[in-house]
Amino acid sequence: MIKLTDITLKVKKIRQGRYGDFCVADLSTEIGDFKVKDPLLDQFEDGDYSGTVWISEIYLAQYIAWGKGVTEIRARLHDLQLDGVKARSPDTELPEPDPAEEVPAPQARRQPVTEPERSQPAASDLAAVKQRLQQIGRKPKPESESQNNDEQLAQLFDDMWPLVCSKQPVKFDPTVDRLILRQQTEAIKKMGYRFLATEQTWYPV
Repeated sequence: MIKLTDITLKVKKIRQGRYGDFCVADLSTEIGDFKVKDPLLDQFEDGDYSGTVWISEIYLAQYIAWGKGVTEIRARLHDLQLDGVKARSPDTELPEPDPAEEVPAPQARRQPVTEPERSQPAASDLAAVKQRLQQIGRKPKPESESQNNDEQLAQLFDDMWPLVCSKQPVKFDPTVDRLILRQQTEAIKKMGYRFLATEQTWYPV
């Protein structure tokens, strides 16, 4: 574990990615400059952030983008404590590839082959046909869209959902799957929350 003070984290937000908006950053420290592509950055906006970082790993990463091989030194953050933020306009340089696409997609699970059901007696078939005929012309009861939406949000936020419902401050777990964290970020923005980078916490506006 390495603790570095007086660092500058230049966060760049990439918009309209395949899996939604995401962020990458350039970390400037007394021991060198590193790329940071940790999931927790996806909550941030464009800007220059100052403070202290705890680095758990420094490693060499390689990827191919726009037909070119890229090699860079990355730092994986264990923790981040910010004390200053300087807003910055979005960069116009060539966007970087989404870190989420560097992880291979999981293979689809094979579904077990089920044996076809045995044919039912003629009486049962006749009863089923009568039941279907009775349903003709009847409109299915529409499910409440708001109820469905609440159920989806409750599943997305999990244990944090009661806090969101009561408009309490919320701090996300940056160790969850990157795409889930992005979904949480987009959802909580639409619910009127704003991210305070110095506390890495979402507050209702």
